Amino acid sequence: MMLAFAEGGGNIISPDGSLIFVLILFLIFVFVLNRILFRPISRVLDERQTLTEGSANEARASRRRYEARLAEYEATIREARAEGYRRSEQQRAAALEERRHLIEEAKLQAHDQIDRARTEIERQVAGARAAGRTTGTAQARRPVGR
Repeated sequence: MMLAFAEGGGNIISPDGSLIFVLILFLIFVFVLNRILFRPISRVLDERQTLTEGSANEARASRRRYEARLAEYEATIREARAEGYRRSEQQRAAALEERRHLIEEAKLQAHDQIDRARTEIERQVAGARAAGRTTGTAQARRPVGR
């Protein structure tokens, strides 16, 4: 190479018929490689990309379905919990009402018993007074000296 510059040749590569032959071989080689190697690889890569995108889309759709079901499940649980609290409150209110009713009933029975006892005591007192009067009048009629 250095020798060509030293002799004053100037251009190292001189185009000749072999350049055209190499160019034709290069184009044939590109065509063959394109046909045998690049297109199939490109097709496989495109299919892989399509499958990957499809899987990603399917995963996103599955996630949306999961989130929707999760939200539905949580809403159902909230409703069930609220219904449980509501029923518990109703039962508590019913129990308090029953308790109030029983207390009122017990008070009425106690008042009735007190009234009956008072009436009985008054009857006994009246009977004792009547008995005391009759004994007192009978003693008063009897002569004292006898």
